[in-house]
Amino acid sequence: MASMEAFGDELAVAREALRDGLWDVSRAHAAKSGDPSARDVIAESFAREGKWKELLEAMEEWKNPEDERLVYFRALALVETGKNDQAGYLLADRKFADPACSRLATRLRARVAMSEKGAADALKIVKESTDALADEDSEMFAADLMAATGDRSGAEEVWRAVAARGTNASERAFAAASVKLADEKLLREAFARSASMDSRRLAGYALGRLLLADSTTLDEGASIVRSLVRDAPDAPGARDGLASIADAYLSAGRFAEAAAAYRETFETWPDSKSLSRLQDGLGWALSKLGRHDEALEAFARAEETATSDADRAMEIVKQGDVLAEAGRTDESLSKYRAVLSKYPASESASRIKDIVRLRDLEDSGRSLYREYRFAEAQKVFRDVAVKDASRKPRMDYLEAMCLYGQGLDEEAEKLVKRLAAESSDADVRAMAVLWLAKHSYNRGAWQEARRLFAEYAEKSPDSPDAPDALVWSARAAFAENDFQGAIQTVTRLAEKYPGTPASLRGLLVQGEALIELARFDEAVLVLERVSLADGVDAADRLRAKLLGADALFAMGADNPVRYQEALEAYRGVRMGEALSPSQRISLSYKVAKTLEKLKRMDEAIDRYYADVVLAYRMSRAQGVRLDDEARAAFSRAAFRLADEFESRGRDYQAVHVLELVVASDVPASAEAAKRIERIKRKGNFL
Repeated sequence: MASMEAFGDELAVAREALRDGLWDVSRAHAAKSGDPSARDVIAESFAREGKWKELLEAMEEWKNPEDERLVYFRALALVETGKNDQAGYLLADRKFADPACSRLATRLRARVAMSEKGAADALKIVKESTDALADEDSEMFAADLMAATGDRSGAEEVWRAVAARGTNASERAFAAASVKLADEKLLREAFARSASMDSRRLAGYALGRLLLADSTTLDEGASIVRSLVRDAPDAPGARDGLASIADAYLSAGRFAEAAAAYRETFETWPDSKSLSRLQDGLGWALSKLGRHDEALEAFARAEETATSDADRAMEIVKQGDVLAEAGRTDESLSKYRAVLSKYPASESASRIKDIVRLRDLEDSGRSLYREYRFAEAQKVFRDVAVKDASRKPRMDYLEAMCLYGQGLDEEAEKLVKRLAAESSDADVRAMAVLWLAKHSYNRGAWQEARRLFAEYAEKSPDSPDAPDALVWSARAAFAENDFQGAIQTVTRLAEKYPGTPASLRGLLVQGEALIELARFDEAVLVLERVSLADGVDAADRLRAKLLGADALFAMGADNPVRYQEALEAYRGVRMGEALSPSQRISLSYKVAKTLEKLKRMDEAIDRYYADVVLAYRMSRAQGVRLDDEARAAFSRAAFRLADEFESRGRDYQAVHVLELVVASDVPASAEAAKRIERIKRKGNFL
């Protein structure tokens, strides 16, 4: 059998654990002690943890003991579980010998009166009690009641009096007064001096919320709140504390951090996923980040967990707004119409009636635009701009597109330039810059296009079009013959958007620029990366392989071994890629040319004739349209054959090949006719 000394030790540990907020530890040691007074520790631990059901169950097991503190804790649990009548009955006319219990019971009676009759009756009970203001907790309780009755100045007088005592006040009362006064200096002092975790959390969470409200102290506030949450995630206030960090980040425009904090809240306390307010906050953060699909999911969950029709209507409208921002106009209107149908009397429905009507009007304008009825569409867009000032910037942009569609290029360009410089809508400014960049590129204004594409990528780095804008900027630099500038732009693209399809397209431009700079070995490596990468467009892959082979061919002048590598590369493309008739003829010319460089002239002659000259003639006879590159390959192959035949004294064959050129629809036909005359004048022609 354990000794009384052992009982005392267990109870001492239980009381220390109770002071430190270790509720489970406190109860475990109290239960082991066997001391009757341990029940008081167990009851208080349940109360401090807010486990009212468990406290009442323990009381039942103890047969509802009459110990004064246990009676108080039972009454407290009844009040906290909404059983005020039972609590009132338990406390009615009961006299408590212990002054501390008497004060606690008085405050509890006041709480019952507060819920049933109001703050004035509760304050009357406190003031009429002879022992009610004998300690600071009672003073603070009375001050709260004063504030509830509208006597804020009286309440503040009490709070300031308690705070003015400094270290002479209990740490809990000092912390509570600091919280009520929302005084940063006092809160810092209370947070620093509190030894008990309850007081430290009380002051710490209040200080953290105060600091979170100011962008200059937001990070310090977040650090304080996070430390409290980390130390006791199950303690009251922890979940709301972390959520307050997310709210503060959202208010400060730090949307990525806000989204992360909301999600951390959901992961730490899964039941918080059912809080519509937090889902709404996550939705806002994600929508501001342009993560539209995720934002839609968050707003949909906020709608599901909303507790009123007004809130549900508001969340559906937000889904519609996100869809509109994503350019999914039809889906957006569907959401708005759902609000009008389900919640016609809601404030949200009243707000979006005009929006739906104007969106329908705007849709009619877009339909006219798609039907090439640009003048009619322009009038509609102007009408929308007049009726909804918030839509004017976008309607102005659409009007510019209508002007361009009508062939009024100068007017369209003038309007778009004004939008790029002056529009109040950042997205419209960005769209205008991008349109001007494309317009300049199409006109061959390479320097202007290059600058505008780079400007767009810099000002809209998160736009899906930003990586491609840098590709086009590099292409414009290439067109200007600024090959080094093109390489530098592609390098910037690869650093900013690594692994994206656009970065691979940029490497293709870089490879071409390296070839122009005669840096063939570097070009081969760059182009090989493109040709072997996953997710590369088939046309880009083909071009990368062809350019790589061209670079190998160019290196053959210094190292003949490269000609063999080029030949294998050309043949690999010819055998392994889906080629158009024009591409096949052009590639066949390169194969023949490479064979010639390898001094395999007979093979070269055969390929020049069969795969280029004859293939071209047969394709044309079948009505196949061939491009300029194929026509050039045909002409060069024919002239090369003619030169070789003539050098071998086979003038008849040379003339015959040249006559094929004359009879074909190629620019070189006139030159071929002159060569035929020259050969015939030699007198060797039969």
